[in-house]
Amino acid sequence: MPSHSQCSRNRSDHPSLRRRRLVAALCLTTGIALSACGPAHKGQLTVEPVNASAEASASSSATPSKKPSPTATKSPSTPSPSATAWTAPNVTITNEDTSVWAHDDERIKKDSAGPNGTIDGYTVNANPACFGFISSEAEERYYNLRGAGDDIQSQAALKRQQSIFSGYQTTQGPTSVEAIRDDSGTFPGYEETFSVTANFSDSPNTPMDGYRFDRRVGDAGLELEVMLLCPQGSLISQDQWHTILAGIRLQGIDAGAM
Repeated sequence: MPSHSQCSRNRSDHPSLRRRRLVAALCLTTGIALSACGPAHKGQLTVEPVNASAEASASSSATPSKKPSPTATKSPSTPSPSATAWTAPNVTITNEDTSVWAHDDERIKKDSAGPNGTIDGYTVNANPACFGFISSEAEERYYNLRGAGDDIQSQAALKRQQSIFSGYQTTQGPTSVEAIRDDSGTFPGYEETFSVTANFSDSPNTPMDGYRFDRRVGDAGLELEVMLLCPQGSLISQDQWHTILAGIRLQGIDAGAM
């Protein structure tokens, strides 16, 4: 995968003082990587992936706002499952509700996803300054960490910060949510609301608000992340965010409880 992502200006944009469309490129490395630029892009910013084992270790003491069921988290003393051959799962991800946001691949680089990854960009219908993505990545390292439990791995993934972010603050959550659907009907994971300063290459110190969802399924070695960003003060409602999540469906996997 290249170390840099390309981002081109949308030539049809008409900047205004009240609504300034942010043109962003979103890409995957071995984890989720976000590269972004402002309306007059002059350079690239690329996020390096976070070491997965460090994520699990750093989050082992994390306490969710909603307690998981007694079977959701394995004890840290539980031995790791014996090593077996891992095969990347065959999972199809679709967005079936376009009432809040619509597919917009102008903001992503499709070939930046890894060999077992996918990424699709979206723009909020009522405010094109709000954008986001749905991404997945299947990796053996997630499978090898399955002994830590999906609960711990999923919360650890939420704590990762893109390198273009500074001053990241969780304003609500993490909270368990079961809006996304899979083969069994629900794909539970964690969500949180956050505020952050996005340091776009030509528009530094841009205050943003957002939502994010993450779930790692250790037995499958799969991670799903959904993120939405809006200029501060224009974040869509949580009901609209949940409408987005409820419109996402995964086929080929039954994630089970965290």
